[in-house]
Amino acid sequence: MSAPNSPRKLYEIQVGVYADEEGVRGSVDGFARLLGRRGVPHALQVAGPQETTGPGGMPLAEFHEELPEQWRIEHPEESPGTRAVHEIRVGVLGSREEVDALREELTRVLCPDPEHPSPCPIPWGSGWSGAGPGEDEPEGRAQEALLRQRYRPLLEATRLG
Repeated sequence: MSAPNSPRKLYEIQVGVYADEEGVRGSVDGFARLLGRRGVPHALQVAGPQETTGPGGMPLAEFHEELPEQWRIEHPEESPGTRAVHEIRVGVLGSREEVDALREELTRVLCPDPEHPSPCPIPWGSGWSGAGPGEDEPEGRAQEALLRQRYRPLLEATRLG
């Protein structure tokens, strides 16, 4: 994913979704196909609503609380059924610019036309976090340790562990 001279850093792209299990599975499958076509070494994980953003972090249902609310506003008379907040986590190695471009591509799996007039069928939101050289603040070091633990197999497979 990185150009030969750009520094490779471990990043996690987080995509919060409010969906039922079928919607989550379809989203993960779409992400995997995109990443496979791009030849990007990656690790995909799905975290449920009771999991947290990290050790001592906020529950994902609280962190992504706007997603169920967005769905309810758009579907006021409908039951959410088995929908819940999930976070699809994608561990990748690359530069910040590459990760930003990849995050944009991943969100297009959920929303192929960002200019469409209606809301997305699956409410979503995305973000990222990184780990690597230059993380000299305690919070940055803790985030780096978390990501290195979470994505150890990816790091070992790419010899950056």
